[in-house]
This record gives sequence, C-alpha cells and structure tokens, in this order.
Amino acid sequence: MMKKLLLFGAGKIADVMSDYFLRDSDYEIVAYTCEAGFAHGDSYRSLPLLPFDEATRLFPPAQHELHIAVGYHELNRVRQRLFDAARSRGYRLASYISSHSWPGPDAVVGENCFVADGVSLEAGARIGDNVALWSNVVVGHHAQVGDHCWIAAGTAIGGGTIIGDRCFVALNATIGNEVVVGADSILGARTLLTKSVGDKSVLVERDTELFRLDSERFLRMSRLR
Repeated sequence: MMKKLLLFGAGKIADVMSDYFLRDSDYEIVAYTCEAGFAHGDSYRSLPLLPFDEATRLFPPAQHELHIAVGYHELNRVRQRLFDAARSRGYRLASYISSHSWPGPDAVVGENCFVADGVSLEAGARIGDNVALWSNVVVGHHAQVGDHCWIAAGTAIGGGTIIGDRCFVALNATIGNEVVVGADSILGARTLLTKSVGDKSVLVERDTELFRLDSERFLRMSRLR
C-alpha cells in the first residue's frame, strides 16, 4: 500500500524530488505545501498547493508523512527551520533513497534525506537528518555527514571524514580521508581538500581560464574537426 506524502516546496527542487518519488518509491504525493505568501495559485503539478498552516489541518500528521523539497538557501538554515517546524507539528519526515544507489549494509541515513541515483554509501557511513546527496556522490567508509547538509553531484568524501552541520559542498568536490570540515562551511566546485578546516570555512577554486580563440578559430587551428 502506498504511503501518503505531503511535499514541502513548489519550485525547481520540488520538481526534481517529485520525479524521484513518483518513479521509484512507495510514496504517493497527495499535495504540495509552502509557507504562507509563497503559494502562488492553489495547485502545483496538478495537485493541491496550500499554505503550511492549512495543509497541516487538511493533511494531518497521523495519516501523512512529509518531505522538505527546498534548496540550500541561507546555507541550509531555511531547510533546517522548515525541518524543525514540520517535526514540531508531529510529521514524520520521509527520506528518499534511490533503488539505484548503493548503501552499505550498516550505513545509517537520517530523516528527510534525499539520496539520488548512483550514490555510494560505504560500510559504516553515517548520514544525519535533512541531508541531500545528489547523483554519484561517494561517502567513504565510516565517514559522517552532519545534519542539514547539501552535497552536490559527483562529490567524493574519503573514509573517516566528518562533515559538520549545514555545510554546502558543490559539484565534483573531493575531500580526503580522515578530514574534518567544520560546520557552516562552503566548498566550491572541484575543491580538493586534504586537511581539516574549522567552522565557517570557504574554499573556492578558480574557473578554467578562457581560451584566447573563439570556437570557430580554435577549430580551424586544431585537429578537432
């Protein structure tokens, strides 16, 4: 029997997570909700869209689970606030774990987590509450990811590493073994980190340098034809 799910969000992230839940879960999305003032219209993806206060009354926690499908605004503090609000109203926060991911036999995944296709959780990995692990993330053996983190696609986290709460890790970052990343840190795309850093650290890689020739001139002068 399908479980009833209320999805919190009505934007791009809600679109993505809706597709995952619909094609690969035992949940039925019955309605969407968001904070009062952000509900533009009364429907979303052909289902009801309601302010959270009203949704709580019409889709009570006793019969419905909830998943928060919003982005990493304010370094995940918005997601944390919504998580706490939903839990305080009695909702069980549903996690999505793709059937095309590879969680180790003793890996632990918390509430309201999103584990996309291709994610590998090795033996002993620990994922906190309200964590998003996007496609092809690798969490090494006995590594820990704290609460309310956002780990973008292609990231590799080494064995024994600890990621603090509310961190944002961008595309294709690499974090070595036995590294500690302090809470509220930002690791930009393609970051390579092999030493521990404290809270609120920021590591950003420069963009690849723009080539001096445009594409047509480059093709004429190269063998890429």
